[in-house]
Amino acid sequence: MPKTSRPLDAPPVPVSHRVPAHLARRFHQICLGVTAEILEREGLTPMVYAIMADLQERPGSGQRELANRLGVDPVSVGQMIDSLEAEGLVDKRVHPSDRRARVLRLTRRGAELRRRLRPSLLAAQERLLTPLSPIERTALLSMLARVIAANQSYARPGNGRRKMRRSHPQGK
Repeated sequence: MPKTSRPLDAPPVPVSHRVPAHLARRFHQICLGVTAEILEREGLTPMVYAIMADLQERPGSGQRELANRLGVDPVSVGQMIDSLEAEGLVDKRVHPSDRRARVLRLTRRGAELRRRLRPSLLAAQERLLTPLSPIERTALLSMLARVIAANQSYARPGNGRRKMRRSHPQGK
């Protein structure tokens, strides 16, 4: 039995936890765990792989637009891109019309790594959904996509984190 499977006699999610935020957080943990098992062998994280996948599908992207598409702050994406570039997986060049911007592409080595990992990752996603029938899988993915599209304004880096408290000068 794969590490990610739950025993059939596992307790159901309590009714008090059947709210979107809790279920989405738990589902996200499971999704990350499933993909991390495969990616760890290559020294990659799920977010780094997402960057590689996006760059393969949209070669020539800029760092800021990549960050926006993935819902990650540009500084974090920049750090991950620098790491991928150092490993020879991403090529970063100066944008021809804006010297401050960079054009990003997967290298041949990066594309080959993604090509090699993709079947295992897709199979892991299928295993994740094995408790559902094919019709339910399609319905779940469709409903998740609709909920995300309808609430896109909340999908931004750092949303939901605690706000920093302002310190007030004494006596005021």
